[in-house]
Amino acid sequence: MRRWREAFILIVLFPLFVLARLRARGLRWGYWWPQVRQALAKQGKDVTFRTAPFADLIIASTALSYHAKILCVGARNAKEPAVWRERGYDRVTAIDLLPGPGIQCADFHRLPFGDSSMDLYYASHALEHAFDADLALAEATRVLKPGGWLFAAFPISFRPTVHDRYDFRDHEGFLSHLPPASRWSRLWTRETPTECAVLLRLESKAA
Repeated sequence: MRRWREAFILIVLFPLFVLARLRARGLRWGYWWPQVRQALAKQGKDVTFRTAPFADLIIASTALSYHAKILCVGARNAKEPAVWRERGYDRVTAIDLLPGPGIQCADFHRLPFGDSSMDLYYASHALEHAFDADLALAEATRVLKPGGWLFAAFPISFRPTVHDRYDFRDHEGFLSHLPPASRWSRLWTRETPTECAVLLRLESKAA
């Protein structure tokens, strides 16, 4: 009898719970499942080869204090926040759709953090997965302190899929999704035929 109850919970009640949570967050199964499936496939990926040079560029280009609060979006696993901690930054929060060691389960369309609570929003190969890039970047702006930095790296010149949804095309395409009422300074941009990276400073935002 117990096995039947467990099977009923797993097969019927848990999917209903997941669907209810997705609806509450404004997400759809057709979006959520491809993202989770890909996150599962990449949970063991070591992104240090990408994160380390990006982190060094950001540190060299900003006055990022060692007490800065850093938000790593779409971190996959603990490798990405570890790069920052190795450089002396210990106030690092990493989020992904799947929780794991050192990773908080959160959706970047609805961040569970207060207004103006972060000094750096770091998104390496994450925002192209958004179902609503405008909403994701509005949330990034909301949680950033005025004077804080937004870093984003993303692939370009690809055919969008259910997983890789946004081809921003270049940095101008990316900037067009930022909230109109916000004002930014661009510190640097790096573009290759297949990738764009941009570092911005938030000068002001709507109250």
